[in-house]
Amino acid sequence: MRSFWSYITNGKYSIGCTGQTVYLYDENNNEITKFKDIKYAYTPMFSPDGKSFLVKSTDGRLAVYSLETFSLIKKFRFSKVNFSQDDGFCFSPDGALFLNIERHNGTASLIIAIYNTDDFSLVKQVLLNNNMTITHIEYDHSTNDYYVLGFISENRFVAKFIDYEIKNITYITEKEFKFYSAYKDSQMSGFSTTSFELAGLDQDTLKEMNHTFAKLYMYHNKTTE
Repeated sequence: MRSFWSYITNGKYSIGCTGQTVYLYDENNNEITKFKDIKYAYTPMFSPDGKSFLVKSTDGRLAVYSLETFSLIKKFRFSKVNFSQDDGFCFSPDGALFLNIERHNGTASLIIAIYNTDDFSLVKQVLLNNNMTITHIEYDHSTNDYYVLGFISENRFVAKFIDYEIKNITYITEKEFKFYSAYKDSQMSGFSTTSFELAGLDQDTLKEMNHTFAKLYMYHNKTTE
């Protein structure tokens, strides 16, 4: 097996990313094909319906692939800011939308971009306040809400993303922020050995747990009631 930065599976297919090459495997770990459409491509994600997947590169590009034809559907550059596009992204639960944290006009200018997955046309860009940074976003099926992790100056927080706005900001500790950031990075990389080593997390114990932003949010809101 190659050394992958990310390696994810949905039971039927597996995707391995080395940065320069994206490998696709079947359920028996046989290589189906490989792609070299974008460089610095480290983080893949399956669509909710399992018919496609995409890969995000750190130099501001996205590549979308079909799992029916094993071919590239679309690739595009979402930002001209290079080598800092390592923030989070997710699909809507029905797969109709793709939400991507993007850096524009310098690394301090952050946008949550929403795309229509039919053709990956831009639906909306949500410009964050200059003093706010969002690093991760995820959808929680148990609460039917989007949650984000971020910080304002020295204050770390978890919050909801509702109606294109950051709402119900709940402040957390620096230790919690670092842990959940590292855990989310490792989760999106398929809990690869490389991601755990970089995060400084214990692979055997943490990959069996489900540390969601929703649980973190509810824990702090319960303790402050």
